Amino acid sequence: MKNRLIFLGISSLFWLIFFQLYRLVFLFYQFDAFNDFKAYDIIHAFASGLKHDMSLVGYIMALSLLLLSIFFFLDGKKLAKTFKIIYGSLITVSAFVLTVNLELYRNWNFHIDATVFSYLKTPKEAMASTNLSTQIYLWIIFFALTTTFIVLINKLLIKRLNKINKINIIYLPIILFLLASMIIPIRGGFGIAPMNVGFVYFSKHSSLNHLAVNPIWNLSYSMKKMGNKSKTYKFIPQDKQQITTDSLFFDQANSLKLLKTKRPNIVLLILESFTIHATGLIDSTKSYTPNLDKYAKEGVNFSNFYAVGDRSKIGLVGLLSSYPSLPQKAVVEDPKKMERLPSLCRRLNEQNYKSSFYYGGNIKFANLNSYFNTMGFSEIITEDNYSDSLNNSKWGVHDEYVFDRLYSDIENCDSNFFKTVFTLTSHEPFGLPHNRENKGKTEDEKFLNTIHYTDSCLGNFVERLRASKYWDNSLVIMLADHGVRYIKNFKNHNIPKYHIPMVWLGGALAKKSVTVDKIASQTDLSKTILSQLDITCDEFIFGKNILSEKSNSFAYFAYNNGFGYIDNKSQSVYDLNSNKYIVKEGEDRQTEWQSILQKLSEDFKK
Repeated sequence: MKNRLIFLGISSLFWLIFFQLYRLVFLFYQFDAFNDFKAYDIIHAFASGLKHDMSLVGYIMALSLLLLSIFFFLDGKKLAKTFKIIYGSLITVSAFVLTVNLELYRNWNFHIDATVFSYLKTPKEAMASTNLSTQIYLWIIFFALTTTFIVLINKLLIKRLNKINKINIIYLPIILFLLASMIIPIRGGFGIAPMNVGFVYFSKHSSLNHLAVNPIWNLSYSMKKMGNKSKTYKFIPQDKQQITTDSLFFDQANSLKLLKTKRPNIVLLILESFTIHATGLIDSTKSYTPNLDKYAKEGVNFSNFYAVGDRSKIGLVGLLSSYPSLPQKAVVEDPKKMERLPSLCRRLNEQNYKSSFYYGGNIKFANLNSYFNTMGFSEIITEDNYSDSLNNSKWGVHDEYVFDRLYSDIENCDSNFFKTVFTLTSHEPFGLPHNRENKGKTEDEKFLNTIHYTDSCLGNFVERLRASKYWDNSLVIMLADHGVRYIKNFKNHNIPKYHIPMVWLGGALAKKSVTVDKIASQTDLSKTILSQLDITCDEFIFGKNILSEKSNSFAYFAYNNGFGYIDNKSQSVYDLNSNKYIVKEGEDRQTEWQSILQKLSEDFKK
């Protein structure tokens, strides 16, 4: 019995060292995010993270004790074979998840969770964000972790099992008592609240809190909650929430009319990752988008426009359905709810518009195929509609060819059209067409080079359209799909990360060289367009008409497990793991953002 207890003690220590060593690998892999912190802060994160590590070790030891109790009558040599397979499998799976998390966190700024499973239906696209050298580097890390710790398992643990003799049944109650006691580390102690993400949060800096979080624990925790729509955020009484949201989204007033026709052709250009910080709309000395900048001066520039999130599947739904996502829950992942979303496309179809969606990649990625079909697009053009010779990027067909197809189709239109384009070249890993080399040295430089490329494609298309007979009755809307971390290394809670451009241009505009400085978000686009066309749009309950005289000036966004709210007198970001503000500036707007999130969660549950 003594040798069994020693084995369990050494096993516990072994797994704790494994998780802490990974935390060290994670620290060096994300070094830029932590190089400004003091050694004390890093040590504090490692110490705080032990709570998650011990919880996971509690699960592993519970499994070990269960095996020891079931096979108490076996000697060590026979037990060794079982533990060798189980521990070896746990190390392999854990090392794989942890290695994948290294690159996911660098791009997403949150640890791997259940949302990753929505991308597994299209593995090619899921891998397209990383270049070959990065993938090789990650495989080396995976094999190094796996090999090292499997060797240590055999030398430190399996050999020790070989010395264990079978025990008398009178010791079985001790093993069962230890098995039951594992509930203590698993739950995180004797408190009422069970272990959760907030247990390891200790700092006002999200990066340090993320360093403390164990990614495997985080993944398993989110998997338990995956598909659970029952959670409803309840902050304030229902009547107060209703009054507040009605006031926030009220815009029944005269609207600034920007169009000289009620039925213009509409071209919606959704530009992948076009952060406003890559344009000259904030700092004209550092622009990679000369065409977009020029059109902003010529047309209508919405200078305070914000994305609802930092993923395409969130931004696209925000734009076309005026519907934001809950933290950790994208609406496209729920088919039943998705079918009940309002649709800008359907409303335009009812007015005899011919609708088309263009994307150079695989539209099945992240369940977007289901979404666009549900939204009512009569024609969906994807990588399958181009020759193999053009399908030469990791994501599919480069933007210039998609714009060529768009213009060719416009030339053959004999009725009002609503054409939506979603570009892709400026997505990681930032490849350019085969006849152009991305000469950027850093990731930011490569990103900016693709932004410049797409801007040139945009300019070429607009000028061709301007020279055509369709220009005088066309409205071209240019904006981004989401905010990004690039250029300024933004974190998820940094409000400027979500600041994106929106520019309206075209011969259908009655007013030009106009700047609209009202704070707005992607969820406001559909209602603003439909209001300009005098089409009823009451079903877009999470949007407002930006151009209405009395509509409120505010925007909100959600990220993995947090929520932000911006208006003319305040900025706030609230973290739902720690239940604390990360950002709180200006006047208190807690009732406003609580009302939005509460109403959204209730509507989603329905």
